Amino acid sequence: MKERHWNNLVTSLRYGQCVLVLGPEIPADIPRERGAGQLDSQITYTDALRDQLAAELEEDGRRITATSLAGVAQQYEDADGFGPGMLRSQSAGFYTSSQLEPSTIHREIASLPFSLVLSTCHDQLLEMAFRSVGKSSIVYRYNLRGDGQENPEFAVPVTLNSPLIYHLFGYFEEPQSLVLSENDLLDFLLAVISGTPPLPNSLRRALQRNGASFLFVGFGIRHWYLRVLLKALVRGLALGRTGSSVAVEPLLQGVPDQEREQTILFYQRGTRIEICEEDIHSFLSELDRRLKATGGIATQPVTLGSRPRVFVSYASEDQGLAARLFASLQKEGFEPWLDKDALRGGEDWNLMIEDQLRETDYMLVLQTPALAAKKVGYVNKEIAIAREQALRYRGSFLIPLVVGDLSVDDKIKELGSYQQLPLRENYYDQDLADLVSTLTRDYQRRQRK
Repeated sequence: MKERHWNNLVTSLRYGQCVLVLGPEIPADIPRERGAGQLDSQITYTDALRDQLAAELEEDGRRITATSLAGVAQQYEDADGFGPGMLRSQSAGFYTSSQLEPSTIHREIASLPFSLVLSTCHDQLLEMAFRSVGKSSIVYRYNLRGDGQENPEFAVPVTLNSPLIYHLFGYFEEPQSLVLSENDLLDFLLAVISGTPPLPNSLRRALQRNGASFLFVGFGIRHWYLRVLLKALVRGLALGRTGSSVAVEPLLQGVPDQEREQTILFYQRGTRIEICEEDIHSFLSELDRRLKATGGIATQPVTLGSRPRVFVSYASEDQGLAARLFASLQKEGFEPWLDKDALRGGEDWNLMIEDQLRETDYMLVLQTPALAAKKVGYVNKEIAIAREQALRYRGSFLIPLVVGDLSVDDKIKELGSYQQLPLRENYYDQDLADLVSTLTRDYQRRQRK
């Protein structure tokens, strides 16, 4: 891997900005007979579960035609006398087996300073590995068969000793949440894309922090569905939009050069993922060495979770006041968004702002004479989108902040029906306190629903 990519990855890890995305292709350190007394040291727990399900089908006289866990799970789900309920129950039982132990790779990952792990695994192996090095992880899971209440928001004071693990494909302790078969994978992608049920906004925000980088480990190239899944996650969750991404992909021996090149191009198109063709163990050892050589952790990670996101809309002439409001809201524990602060060169300006508006909790409009004078402009489009968004909420969402003494002509008539708050230069601290109180009360009300 190029030196600049190592430097970016180590820097993000030092400053608590590196997210681990963990896939299922982690060697399990358990041997498997291959025939003639030979052993295959590359078996994963995914392989072991696949073999167990296949053995049950074969004992019932079924012919196995699939080679992946998703394929065998689909046969299991479709077979008479088996079905989806038994599939999830048997899989959950597999993951509770006392024979499952964290591998060397799990332990090496646990020793590194990750504060957030996005996992497509169903097991507790990484949780056990964290525990073995004195860390107590916090576990959440996505349930595609649940509703919004079963996929709650979270606010977690994450530290190096309490990393957050979010299981995208469900967790073994809740069999109904497991994503196993080919149909499950399709349902998962549809659920994430359509937002039914939605992933927690707190997770999306943690993943889309400015400057965050991503390390993908354990997605492999043996199965096409894993390649497609990784790319769908990157594109669907906007992973790596502002930071860099590295995927450790130890390509299998014997893979033709043309297929190898096509695989690398598949990952890189539209995702900006750097592929590192190195053994996972060697990669993690080198990452640990480089981290220690730079002096280790530079700062503790910050709280991840449900902080209210606030979009600040303003005329360019009022940039100074907007920047002051941004800093004040950030100090008060909100997650403000300001286009001049958050946009980077090369971003699609229109798309980025529209995405932010549709994902924000509140929109504040600095209502000034300069804004009123703009009959046409992007700020007018922001207000139009925000008015559509406001229909989804009871209570506050779109809040005009009246700056100074404005005449009726200086106010935007489309904002006349919304609750307005003052933001006066001579009473800035008092007006800010009233704004913070209004936002906090409304957000707490939303969280109780």
